[in-house]
Amino acid sequence: MYRNVLTVVVVLIFLSGCAERAIDITDKEGKIVGGCNAGYDWHFYGLQDSIDYMLYECAKGSIANGFKVSDERLLTLDFTLPPPEGESWNKQLAMYHFHKNTITERKLGYILAAIEFDYQKIVWSAENDLASGDITQAEFNDIVKEAKLRWLGEKNTS
Repeated sequence: MYRNVLTVVVVLIFLSGCAERAIDITDKEGKIVGGCNAGYDWHFYGLQDSIDYMLYECAKGSIANGFKVSDERLLTLDFTLPPPEGESWNKQLAMYHFHKNTITERKLGYILAAIEFDYQKIVWSAENDLASGDITQAEFNDIVKEAKLRWLGEKNTS
C-alpha cells in the first residue's frame, strides 16, 4: 500500500514541471502545411506561458505570411518582454524579479522561454560549426559553457 502511494507521489513530482503542446499551421483552404511543437521538462514557473511563447515564436513567420494557426488564442497574447535591468535577461535576474513581484508568472514564463531559446540558437549554430569543422571540440565546449553561463546569469570564473 505505502509503495503504491509512494509511486504515485514520485510520478506526480516528475510530471509537475513537464508539459508539451503542438499547433498546426494551415493555409487559406485549411490544409495543414506545417506545425510547431514546444515542451519543457523541469520548468516549474510559467510552464504553459513558456510553451505559448515558443509556439508563437515558431509560428510567427508563417502568421506574417498569411497562414493560420490551430490555437488562435496565441494571437491574442502580448508576448512583449519587460525591459531588463542592465544588458539582457537571464534566469537569475528573471527569478529575482518574479520573487520580488515586479514581473508576473506569465512574463516570467515568456522570459525563461526567450533566454532558453537564445541559448539553444547559440548551441545549434556551434553544433553546425563543429560538424563542418569550422571550430574545434574545445572551442565548441567554450561556446556552450559561455552561453550557459549567460543564460543562467552566472559569471565566468575561469
